[in-house]
Amino acid sequence: MTSLAQQLQRLALPQTDPSLLSRREVASLLFDPKEAATIDRDTAFAIGCTGLEELLGIDPAFEQFEAPLFSQLAKGLERSVQTKAVNKQLDENISSFLLHLSPYFLLKPAQKCLEWLIHRFHIHLYNADSLIACVLPYHETRVFVRVIQLLKISNPKHKWFWLSPVKHSGVPLARGTLVTHCYKDLGFMDFICSLVTRSVKAFAEDPGSSTRLRVLLAFYASTIVSALVAAENLSDNVVAKLFPYIQKGLKSSLPDYRAATYMIICQISVKVTMEDTFVKSLASQLIKTLTKVPSQAVPSLVWCSRPYRATSRDLRELRCEPSPALHASPSGGLCCSAHCRRRS
Repeated sequence: MTSLAQQLQRLALPQTDPSLLSRREVASLLFDPKEAATIDRDTAFAIGCTGLEELLGIDPAFEQFEAPLFSQLAKGLERSVQTKAVNKQLDENISSFLLHLSPYFLLKPAQKCLEWLIHRFHIHLYNADSLIACVLPYHETRVFVRVIQLLKISNPKHKWFWLSPVKHSGVPLARGTLVTHCYKDLGFMDFICSLVTRSVKAFAEDPGSSTRLRVLLAFYASTIVSALVAAENLSDNVVAKLFPYIQKGLKSSLPDYRAATYMIICQISVKVTMEDTFVKSLASQLIKTLTKVPSQAVPSLVWCSRPYRATSRDLRELRCEPSPALHASPSGGLCCSAHCRRRS
């Protein structure tokens, strides 16, 4: 392929994809391509609406997506001929819906909704990042493979080209492959971290957010910590990439998010020799978070990377009193196994 042909291929728009112009084979999550080609829009719409109705019985929050994505108006929307503003709003609605859908991805109603979005809005072409974000925590399942097989990622320069072996082999993404790519590609590490912050924000007003985010937060903690363990050397770039997300995690009201953040901090402290000022800043933020929750909710945390103790002055600045639960570890670090008592 000539250089010009490669450039034209990279510039190709999703609506020019040959699969959209042929009805012999159609992208589908629930059906094989030939069977999907026999399904008309009304049938696909009915499948999607049935899925949404079933999801509403589980989580009423999905009602907000009925008008923009599952209405008669949405049924007639041709995104390839819409204005940039209309498509931008559509992308935002799809992205938000997929964030909310992720906790339910393995359920049949969720897959019915995806079938409609693939059929009508071609989210496997236009919204690949959001679709992958939705399904990534389930990378060891067969249905994850089905989603990846819908993507157009054959170009070696495509950001998701590394998932091509999953697409062609039909074998789920191995955990080791995921972890290796995470520490070798900081863009992918950032993708995972930002997915968590966006999901936490999306579920902020949901009283059941802790339960709904449990799978994602477990995936986040295990993947990032394993990547830090596997990396031979942690560069300053890795720490700099993670630090903003660590700060957000420490400030979160979700116990699972804070616990995941504590685990990441511990692993960084083991692998990296940090400046005293950085250690003090991070330890101070840790102490602040420990003043906000009951001791039973805080996992034991040992700060062992550098010999730093919170002095009485530090605690006074944080408006905390020394507590028996906050003490120096045998290694000379800071051990936080409970909470500081906030002054009234």
